[in-house]
Formats: sequence, structure tokens, C-alpha cells
Amino acid sequence: MSTRYEEYKDFVESLDGELPSIPLIMNELLEIISDSNAALYAIQEVIKMDKTIFSKILKHANSVEMRQGAADRIVIISDAIHRLGFEKVKKIILNTSILELFQDTEPNFDLKGLWMHSCGVAIASDILAERFELKLSKHAYSCGLLHDLGKVAKLKFSQKQFFREIRYSRRYNCTLAQTEKRLGGIEHDLLGSMIIQKWGISPIIEQTTQWHHTFEKNARTDVEDPDLNKLIDIICLANWIIKDLEFGICGNPSRDNLTSDFLKRRKIDEEELIACKEIVQEALESESEHLSIFSKV
Repeated sequence: MSTRYEEYKDFVESLDGELPSIPLIMNELLEIISDSNAALYAIQEVIKMDKTIFSKILKHANSVEMRQGAADRIVIISDAIHRLGFEKVKKIILNTSILELFQDTEPNFDLKGLWMHSCGVAIASDILAERFELKLSKHAYSCGLLHDLGKVAKLKFSQKQFFREIRYSRRYNCTLAQTEKRLGGIEHDLLGSMIIQKWGISPIIEQTTQWHHTFEKNARTDVEDPDLNKLIDIICLANWIIKDLEFGICGNPSRDNLTSDFLKRRKIDEEELIACKEIVQEALESESEHLSIFSKV
């Protein structure tokens, strides 16, 4: 087990704080920040669509230097932007590495689709957290956006293995998480949580990232806070619904099973599940203008 932990640790260290960003979003951000009169709100709306820049800004906002002894960590992007200021945010954006899309490498996968999936889960998590009246609802969007951060890391630093796992999951109609376990590969949920821990973003986002495929509450090691378990449940549900709606591409459309225990715990019957899907669909449609950046050529 310790050898396996060291493997993950080495992987995280190799990232050196760098993850790929999507050119379409970078172009949009560069246009905004080149305007001296640009409002922070305009930048915020685009940053919310990019998990890499989003996570970097949270990382910098929660650094010892920026926190200056403050106990609470920032998890809302607008708070992070205001703490850092326009010039600091601009520098982070400009210094973010850009990764070419992978259409030519893997015909049925591109980074744009993964970003769409993550944005969809973020939007779904936010609206579902409100519906279920979660105490940790302010964390929901960030948790949803960053839940697949481990996939982005694998895509950049272990591309050959990542695409092998995608092909396997499609061939055998299983989730990427199931494939990783079967093939003994790096598990993206654990990897993502370790990256978030390394960057010091938020213990709550770290936990939801690690357990976003784990519907069984008792299987979530060291997660005792009932409010945190409820938030993890919502991220699991949001991820399931976004896959069901076929919004974006996360690797393979195969979904985890919504177990009877999970549905009972969250008091979700067939009617409620349909209602959840409908409000998520409505939320996605209301964000269509911001999400349209992904459809640009």
C-alpha cells in the first residue's frame, strides 16, 4: 500500500502545479483581460468554465501569503478573485499552460468534451445542493467543477495509459473508474484529491473529489461529517445525471448504479429523480450562453 501511495505522490510531484487549459477558454480570457475596463465579473464568468484556471486561482488565493493568518479558506471563485485582485488574476491566466486538443490522438475523445462534462457537473451540483438544502451548498459548484481534475492530470502526463483505459471502458461498457481498478492504473478520483490537497485548495473539495464515484457512505474512509457525506452524495448524483443527459464527454458514457440504499438515504423516488433531471436540464439551458464557448470553432 505504501508503494502505491508513493506512486501517487510521485505523480502529484511531477505535475509541479501545472495542468493543461483549453485554448478556446484561454482565448476568451485573453480578450477580456486585454480590455483595461473589463470587470472582474466578466472574468469570473469565463473562469467558472475552466477547471485548471479555476483551481489555480483558488490555490493562489489560499496561499499563506494571501491568507495572511485568515483561518477560513476561500472556495468561491468571486471571493478568490477579489482577494487576489485584477493584476494577480491576469498574471495567473497569462502564465497558464495551453494544451492542444486531442482529436487527432483519440477520435472519440477531446479535452473540450471533458471540460463540458465538468462544467455540467458543477452547474448540476449547485442547483441540486440548493434543492436538497445542503449546509455546505456554497462548496457545491467548486466541488463539481474539480471532481475530474485527476483525469486532466492523467491526460497530460500519462496520455497513452489514459486512452488505453478509455478504449477498455468503451469495449467492456464500464466506467473509467472501474477500468482503472481492473487494470491497476492510477485512479483519477484519488489522484485528483491528492492534487487538491497538495495545492491547499480545500479539504472539502478534496474529499468530494476522492469519493465522487462512491455511493456507499460506509465505504468513504474517514468521512464522518454528515453534512460532508450529503455533499458527496450530491456530487455523485450530479455526475450521474450529467452522464444521463449526455452532456459533455468524460471518457465513457457508462454510469455507476444509483443503489437503492443511496436513493433511500437521499429520499429520492422515481418522481423525484425525474424532477432532479429536469431542474438540471433547465439550469444547463440557462447557462447556455456561457457554455457556448465550447461550440466555437
